[in-house]
Order: sequence, then structure tokens, then C-alpha cells
Amino acid sequence: MKTLYTDRCRLEPLCREHAVGMFSVLCDPLIYEFIPDKPPASVTLLTERYERLQFGRSADGSQQWLNWIIRPSDSGSCIGYIQATVYPKQTADFAFVLGSEFWGRGFAYEASISALQSLFTDYAATSIFATADKRNARSVALLTRLGFSVIVNGLYPHGDVLPSDHAFLLTRNT
Repeated sequence: MKTLYTDRCRLEPLCREHAVGMFSVLCDPLIYEFIPDKPPASVTLLTERYERLQFGRSADGSQQWLNWIIRPSDSGSCIGYIQATVYPKQTADFAFVLGSEFWGRGFAYEASISALQSLFTDYAATSIFATADKRNARSVALLTRLGFSVIVNGLYPHGDVLPSDHAFLLTRNT
């Protein structure tokens, strides 16, 4: 995995050292309104999680786990992350989380464009999928702006989609 650069930010491959900077971002209760996760209980537990993820592969080696921490170029603070899982048949899942103080400032779009380009060029993904809660207007709008199209939930190939979610697809030709 390599560091990705945009005009206003860099996406650093996840490592255990990011846990300290990401802890306060991930304790923002607003980011959990539409995602079924909970804030990390401690920096120690987040560090342990990042230690497992930084190797970039599932236990059986069939999936690549790509996690980038987003940092604005002008501050260096951690503001969120982008993650993707690449599957053997050249499909991928895509997700993003930013601290609420950075919403509406274009960082998620800019970082997502860079990560999606990397998925297509560096990881040979041909179809990239995402899910988002139907009520999460910001995420739905961002995915649409990125070129994703809503698909029937049953066409999502990587597990079940919650009834409250939309499934999205972006293909290389989109």
C-alpha cells in the first residue's frame, strides 16, 4: 500500500501509530447516527485493532484490507479514514468516515476520488460496491457525486444489506 496525495490531503496507509490521532475523531457521536458501530472504548483497544488491520489481509489471505487515514496537508491532524476490501474476483467494498467538524468541506470527496482511482489502477478492481443508510443524505449524495449508482440490494455480492440501506455500485466504465 502506498500513501496517496490530493491537492489538500494525504491518505496514509493505516498503522498502529494512527490510533492516538484517530481516537478523538472516532469518539465523535455524530458519526454513529447512521452506522452500526460504536466509538472505541480506549486508545489501547483501538491500537490493538489497528495492529490487526495494518497487515492488510484477511486471515485466509483471500481479501485485501486497505485502510487509509486522511490528513489535511496543512495541519497533519487525523480527520477520518477510507477503507476498502478487495475480493478475489476483482470486486471491492468501499467506505469512508470523517469527523463531523470536517463534513461539507470537500475532504471526503477528494480523498475518495484518490482511493477509488487506486482501487481501479493499483488493485485491478472492476466493480466497487458501497452501502449507506437511506437517511444519510450526506453519504448518499457523496456516493452519487463519486459516480456510484443505486442497485437492488440483492445484487450486492459481499453479504447482506440492511433493509435501511441502499447498495451502490461503481464500475471502471462509469
